[in-house]
Amino acid sequence: MKKYLFFIAILFSIVATAQHEIVYNLEKGKSYPQNQMVTSEQQQVVNGMPQEITTIITTETDYMVTDIKDGIYYIDIVIKKMSSETKSPMGTELISSDGPASNSMNTIFKNMIKQPIKITMNRHGEILSFDNSSQMEGLTDDVEMPQMQLLQVEAALKKEMDAEKQSSNYQQLTAILPKEKVAVGDSWFQTITVNSIASFEATSSFQLESVSEDSYMISSTAILKTPDNSSTNLNGMEANYSLSGPSSGTYTIDKETGWITNASIKQELDGNIVIKKSDTMPQEMKMTMKTQTITIIE
Repeated sequence: MKKYLFFIAILFSIVATAQHEIVYNLEKGKSYPQNQMVTSEQQQVVNGMPQEITTIITTETDYMVTDIKDGIYYIDIVIKKMSSETKSPMGTELISSDGPASNSMNTIFKNMIKQPIKITMNRHGEILSFDNSSQMEGLTDDVEMPQMQLLQVEAALKKEMDAEKQSSNYQQLTAILPKEKVAVGDSWFQTITVNSIASFEATSSFQLESVSEDSYMISSTAILKTPDNSSTNLNGMEANYSLSGPSSGTYTIDKETGWITNASIKQELDGNIVIKKSDTMPQEMKMTMKTQTITIIE
């Protein structure tokens, strides 16, 4: 009996310490969907006046593997549909790539998804190249808007759609896999770039929580903090900012492909922004800010 129990204990020990190589195993010609909803709730106090803004951004996206060479995936990111709903004291604004052309921003969203984003990615999810130049072309085609306003909108879009910024946003979701084999309970770390009021880096810790017959369950945690004396440009005005907060997430990874089948990520930031005096801003303006952003992937 003791030998039997000892044998069972050994089996459980082997299962508990089993090493797993979690990598992407995608197939040429296949498409992998990723539907995403990002809900951001922002509480601001500007010169003593409170203001709440909620933004919900949804995208339906396919990752089409066009080629595989030497373990490198060539992928077309095809955004099929995107929308943005903003609720503020001024009311509710809805922009959608499927919306009527009477709303100029609907047309811009439609133009944004005409062409795919082309990337190359290794088996660990690191994005090696990122080309959204086709997506950037013709952003304002068929848009009826005063010329000055059109130029301002186009400049703002190109700033937000900067290739480096977009690449880091996508890599936050692709490069979450470990570079070495791991067992349940093992942790690994990744440096992420947070694009919020401004861009800054943080270190995220990942852990393999459990393994089922067809999935890996991974969790993540991070403490986000902007560097000391950080500054940025807000609509042409210089601003100093200090923000910090926790981030956490859970991911279900398909065992066969390494693809995220669903995920939930929560990010919080709390702090203040001080906009300096300028020709257009006669007095310094201080704004306290608290945001909570939840990303759901299905």
